[in-house]
Amino acid sequence: MDLKEMRDKIDAIDRQIVSLLNARYEVVREVGKWKLERGLPIYVPEREKALLEKLDSLNQGPMLKSTLHSIYREIMSGAYPLEQQLRVAYFGPAATYTHQAAKQQFGSSVEYYPRPDIADVFRDVEAEKVDYGVVPVENSTEGVVNYTLDLLLGSSVKVCAEINLPIHHCLLSKAALSEIRKVYSHPQSLAQCRCWLTEHLPGVELVEAASNTRAAQFAVEEPNSAAICSELAASVYDLKVLETKIEDNPRNTTRFFVVGNQENAPSGNDKTSLCFVVQDRVGALYDCLLPFRESGITLTMIESRPSKKVNWEYVFYVDLLGHVSDPIVKEALEKLQQYTSYLKILGSYPV
Repeated sequence: MDLKEMRDKIDAIDRQIVSLLNARYEVVREVGKWKLERGLPIYVPEREKALLEKLDSLNQGPMLKSTLHSIYREIMSGAYPLEQQLRVAYFGPAATYTHQAAKQQFGSSVEYYPRPDIADVFRDVEAEKVDYGVVPVENSTEGVVNYTLDLLLGSSVKVCAEINLPIHHCLLSKAALSEIRKVYSHPQSLAQCRCWLTEHLPGVELVEAASNTRAAQFAVEEPNSAAICSELAASVYDLKVLETKIEDNPRNTTRFFVVGNQENAPSGNDKTSLCFVVQDRVGALYDCLLPFRESGITLTMIESRPSKKVNWEYVFYVDLLGHVSDPIVKEALEKLQQYTSYLKILGSYPV
């Protein structure tokens, strides 16, 4: 075939794709009506996980798995407004990593609401001003976000999903790299990119900003300046991406929780988050952890926080592999409850 014939063939395939997508969305609209009549949630994490796994098994290439997931993330996102418009609150201003994580999970077709405080996200979800909230909970190098854990303890919301976002810092500017005289960023981001900055921009002034979003605004306003931000900030603030992945640790990852007012059905590969307060006696924590060992349940995180109710009383936060409805998990939790003065299931969600 010559080039025109190949392009004609692509055009014909595109017509089929558009027709099939619209046929899919017609069915989606009917599914939405069925769910609304029965008061069922529109966003079902375990269903989306199962769909992606099924698509992976169907994909024979040459399309990459990551490409397939990106395409279907937007296809699923485009389905939400046909069922019911989803509203998602997230911590921080636009173009933050939390915003990026929210878009990774929900796509481009939902309504996003930035919130200045993590507590505001929780309050909006509890009051049903939004359907879901996205908040940071843990960083692979900095540890847990204590404020998020404290809010989970006192809130009625449930953890519906988790998002693991590799944190890749980008250098953004309106100027060329050789013209940069000043770099703005949050102190944490500056520290995470110190080696790259020393090697590629020696002698350039490094200025701390209240947030990476504010740094992007400085880069817009001030000539010959740049900002260290997420790649999403480039499109939001109309800046050029001069360099990508300038962080010193390429494995730096932040974990986010999607919180909502629903409980998920098992997906077959789940994680459960919970918290408990131990009874004040010798060996109490050992006794609380023993049921998990005896049941062969893997714990992926354990953290402690002051309860803020009684001096020297601590709340332990645990993530385990399994769904709260799994018989083996239920049995372990029943044993755990005997050794605690307080136990709360924060949510079960697909790994």
